[in-house]
Amino acid sequence: MRISFVHTKGGVGKTTSSILLATAAVNRGISIEFFDTDPQGSATRWAEVAEQRGDSLKFTVEQLGASQLRTRPGTDGWQIVDTPPGQAREIQAAIDTADLVIVPTHPSPIDIDRVWPTLDTLTHRMVGVLLIGVHERRRLYRETREIFESQGVATFYNFVPEREDIKNLFGSNPNNLYTFNEICTEILEIEEDV
Repeated sequence: MRISFVHTKGGVGKTTSSILLATAAVNRGISIEFFDTDPQGSATRWAEVAEQRGDSLKFTVEQLGASQLRTRPGTDGWQIVDTPPGQAREIQAAIDTADLVIVPTHPSPIDIDRVWPTLDTLTHRMVGVLLIGVHERRRLYRETREIFESQGVATFYNFVPEREDIKNLFGSNPNNLYTFNEICTEILEIEEDV
C-alpha cells in the first residue's frame, strides 16, 4: 500500500506525521519504504540527524523526484510518501500513485481553507483528512470535524493532539508515538476493506 501525505500548504505536519506513522508501522512488523519527495529534504534531514545522534530511524528514507516515484514498483509492505508544499509535479505524482492520500491539517481557518483546493485534486483517490495539533475540548476542533463531516469528507477518527514534545521530535527515532498507533490501526482496517 502506498500512502501519500499531501497538503498544498507548508507547516501542517506532513513530515512529522509521515515519520511517526512509519515508525508505528515498523513497530507492528510492517515493512516500510519511505520516500521523501520534498526538494528541501526535511524527512531526509531528520534521518541524517537521528543517525548522527546514534538514534537512527527504523527505516531508510530515500529522496525521490516525481518521475522516480511514478516508476517505483509497489511492495507487500507500506510505501510512505512525504510531499512538499507547492511542488505540483511531486504532489501530483504522489497523488496519482497512492492507494491512500492523507491530508494533515490543523483545525484552524487558514489551514482548513487550504484543504479544499487539495481535496479538489483528489477525486480519483481514497483520501482521509487527519486533524493535527488538536485540543480535543476546544470548540474549534468540534466545528472543524463538523465542517468536514457535513461536506462528506472522510476524516480519521483519531487525531494528533497538540503537544510541544511532538514538535521537538525532529532528528530522533520517536518512542512516544502519541495517537499514531491508533491511526496505524485505522489504516490497516482501510487496507483490509480495499
